[in-house]
Amino acid sequence: MAASIVLIGNILGIGVFIKEEREKNMKYLERNPYGEGAYEETLLAKTKGKTQEITVYVEEKSYTEKEIEDYIEKAKKDLDQWLKKAEKEKDFLFPKELKGNPVQISWSTGNPDLLSWEGILGKNISEKGEEVEIVVAISLGEKSEIWKRRITVYPPKLNEKEKMQREIQKEAELLSENPSGPLYLPQTLQGEEIYYKKTGSGKGGMICLWSLVLGIGIYPLQKEKEKKQKEFVRKEMQRDYPDIVQKLVLFLRAGFTIRKAMEKIADGYLHSKEKYHTKERRAYEELVRTCREMQGGIYEAEAYERFGTRCGISQYKILSVLLVQNLKKGNKNLLELLEREEAVAEDERKRSAKVRGEEASTKLLLPMMLQLIVVLMILIIPAFLSFF
Repeated sequence: MAASIVLIGNILGIGVFIKEEREKNMKYLERNPYGEGAYEETLLAKTKGKTQEITVYVEEKSYTEKEIEDYIEKAKKDLDQWLKKAEKEKDFLFPKELKGNPVQISWSTGNPDLLSWEGILGKNISEKGEEVEIVVAISLGEKSEIWKRRITVYPPKLNEKEKMQREIQKEAELLSENPSGPLYLPQTLQGEEIYYKKTGSGKGGMICLWSLVLGIGIYPLQKEKEKKQKEFVRKEMQRDYPDIVQKLVLFLRAGFTIRKAMEKIADGYLHSKEKYHTKERRAYEELVRTCREMQGGIYEAEAYERFGTRCGISQYKILSVLLVQNLKKGNKNLLELLEREEAVAEDERKRSAKVRGEEASTKLLLPMMLQLIVVLMILIIPAFLSFF
């Protein structure tokens, strides 16, 4: 990573150095295109004796009188061509500029109610057509000219929907004489009965659709959440297993029976939970349930078997088998077997802790990469800005 930062920094530095060397002996400054305005450039003026920082004012490009006249004449021809096409298509939407021509054009009409200054046709145009004068002010630099034409405009063509809408609106206004009362809708149109209905927003259908989409989308998320919760509980129970076995061995060495040892572990968990308000731990909860089953009259061996089945993890199943065998066969080596199980569980806990540490370091890799990207951007962006 360090080498890549050094490499990128050197490449940018060399690029900036080359650009500065090229600009040491400038011969000219480019003017901005017409209409973009003038600008100021700060330069270092060097002579044999000294170096001074000066500011040069660069005017935008300007046109000669002949160029201006040519552009204006071309604009008139372009407007004539546009008018022929507009009259043919009966669409007078005024263009705001002429392609390839720097002149500025400003539109106006003699009757904005019939034809607006944007070229939009009015609503009250006679079917026979009406004459309207259009005026265009063409300007470039200090020179300006007026281009005038008279055109005939016709009402805009209406599709079937627009015609129906206009007829209904007209009939409704005739039926509704009282402007303060409701607007009565015509019940017939061209001799046919007509029915009206408010357009719905489709909210009901959208709610059903979105509920279906959300339901389908949430189902796999819920399953994934349940899967993660089960995995979390499983890992928690595996972490608690060495402690449970260690406490069981400790009480057996002290002379407790298996049942008394189990009850002692369960009582200690409940006392700690009540006093310190610790969260529930599945393995200990199952152990408490086992003790309550025995207190309720279930045989000890059956309670231990149920304990292993409910936990569903191999370590707890092994523990339940050892406890049941001790009850059924009177295994005198139970303490020795539990001590071996304790040693195995402790090794497994160390291995699991090492794996969790590696997972944590892997998760930290992404934030570290993001920090590196931020550092690179802080270094690179100012260099690029100064280069260009």
